Formats: sequence, C-alpha cells, structure tokens
Amino acid sequence: MRDETLVPAREGSPFLRESAGRFRNRRVRVPDEINLKNCGLLDDRAAAVHRATLAAFDPHDVLTYPILGPLQGLLADRFGVDADSLVLTAGSDPGLNLLTRAFPEVSRIVLHQPNFDGWAKFAAISGCVLDPVAPDPATGLFDLRDLARRLHAGAPAFVVVTTPHSFTGQVHGREELAELAEAVAEHGSLLVVDTAYLAFTEGGEESVRGLTGLRHVVRVNTFSKSYGLSGARIAVTLAHPATARHLFDLDPEGPVSALAVALLRRSLEEQAVFTGIWADVRRLRERFAAEVERTVPGWRARPSGGNFVTWDVPDATAAGAASRYLLDRGVVVRDLSGAPGLPAAVRIAVANEAVVRRVVAALGDWHRGEAA
Repeated sequence: MRDETLVPAREGSPFLRESAGRFRNRRVRVPDEINLKNCGLLDDRAAAVHRATLAAFDPHDVLTYPILGPLQGLLADRFGVDADSLVLTAGSDPGLNLLTRAFPEVSRIVLHQPNFDGWAKFAAISGCVLDPVAPDPATGLFDLRDLARRLHAGAPAFVVVTTPHSFTGQVHGREELAELAEAVAEHGSLLVVDTAYLAFTEGGEESVRGLTGLRHVVRVNTFSKSYGLSGARIAVTLAHPATARHLFDLDPEGPVSALAVALLRRSLEEQAVFTGIWADVRRLRERFAAEVERTVPGWRARPSGGNFVTWDVPDATAAGAASRYLLDRGVVVRDLSGAPGLPAAVRIAVANEAVVRRVVAALGDWHRGEAA
C-alpha cells in the first residue's frame, strides 16, 4: 500500500473532503435482539415464502443478467399501470437518487419535516436545496396545503409526500393528494409520492391509484416493508412512460440482482399470504396502541397507517428512558424526540402477538419502576 505521507495531497484539490461518516452502515446482528426500530416485516409467514424461493433458486441464474419481463408483468398488474411505467432499482434510495439527478435544472426539494434521512443525501448529490415544511405546531399533523403554499413561493421543485408518514404513520387521503397533484402540475413541478408503508393502510392503494402514471407524478415503492425484502434491496419507481424513458437514458435498466427479482416475483405470486399478513398487522397495530396507552399513563398513540405505532409521551426524558429500558431487554425502538412536531415521542414496529406482549409487559415494568 502506498504511504500517503510520502506524497501529500495537493492543497485545493476538489477531492479533499471530510465526512462525519453519518451514513456509514454500522449495523450488527445481536443474538435474540428484536429490531423494532427499522420497521421491517418480521413475520414467519413471509420468511417461509422466501425460504421456499431460496431453496428453489437456480445458481445458474446469477451467471447472467436477470430477466425482468415476468416480474414487470406482475408489478404492472399489481399497481394498475403499463410495464413501460416501471423502473426497478436496488432499493428506493437508488431510485430517488436517480430521480433527483435526472433533472439538473431543478434546485429545490419541498418536503415535510421530519422525513426520510436520505433526502439530505440526494439533495447534496444533485445540488438541490431542501425546503422543509414543519407540521402544524398545535396538532403535530402535516397539511398538504402547506406544501402547495411553499411550492408556489419559489421555482419548480420536487415535492415529496410520504403516505403513510414514516415517522408518525399519518395517512393522506385521495382528495387531498389529488389537490396537491393538481397544484404541482400547474406550477410545472414534480410530485414524488413515497408509499413504503402503504400496504398496511386499509384501502391505501385506492388513494394513489388515480395519480400513478400521470406526467407530473412519480411514485416510489420499496418492497422492504410490505414484502419483508429489506435484505434483498429491491424497489420500483412508477412514472409516466416518458419520465421512465428519461431515467433509463441516465441509468440503463438492470441494476437489480437475479436473487432479488426471484424473491419479489415469488412474493407477488403468493399475494394471498402477504395480504393476510397486512390485515393481521392492521388488527394488531390498533390493539398494540391501546394496550400501551392503558399500561403507561400519559402515552398517547397517534393514528397510524404503517406497520408501527408512534406514541407522544409526557417528556423527552421519559421517551429516552423507556427506549433504553427496552434496549437493555433486547428490544430496539426509535426515540423520535426532538424532531419537528415530535417534542417527545417513541416509534415501535408491529411484529407479532408474542413480541407485542413482550413490549407491553416491559413497558409496564418500566413504568412501575419509574413510579416507585
């Protein structure tokens, strides 16, 4: 290895950069630990589908580039679009990154805050500026009309909506989404709808079906949450065919692996299994929210359309203490305290009956210890 101390880098070089390493992947797997922070689909039925796919997978399929046609057909049917509207990517991050780089004339990303951390990365890469819009200070809720007002105050922009919202679970209805889409079209901007958690919302697909494929709308949907494919890294961007072709001009199709394609294809073929899982998550989510409220006085669950519940808690100290207590007992959750509209809050994913009982019992023990 070359000793860089012998050849010092030239002062003023544009390649000399420092980073805090914030986005470095430092995940580790701890035995018996349950990760309810990242909201993956922790269900044995999903794992069984994937186990069958892996058992039947032909290793010869990794010797050549994957064939996407059959999967594209299933996705087109699933989302009610033409296959020419589909852009497959290795997770939603590459799709969003590609989208923001595809329109270099656009310098602004209008979005609610808090939001997915990746938007800061995409803005830096594409040269955009984040134009954040806070929730209502009185209610902590997001209003799409606030996004429209902010949009009209400046130049054309990417306008980002996440439904359900990834921090709070708030769901936006069909009419308010349509109104925002119309405002975005009139402004000459592009609406980006992130639907990572929409499968867990009753009737969620109907709220966005009228938008998908419009010239001024792009939908990004990861399969990490809904089909339990976080480790496979596969997502789809649904756009007007002309927009999709423009994206292909920058990044020719084929960035997903044959294994990811096989896993998603089998999952779509086993749709009944996942539809049942989603229904169970919705049922368990409401019970989980109510049981924690009964067990820990002062905790208030927000209505959620995701596979998680976010509770507003009396203060940030309590949120931190409860999160640490759970971590010490092998349960990882997310303390959201300090985010805009969330002065003191905890988000916990919905896994299964046994995990819900474990979390509720642990929070009860924590509360009794605090009260003693």
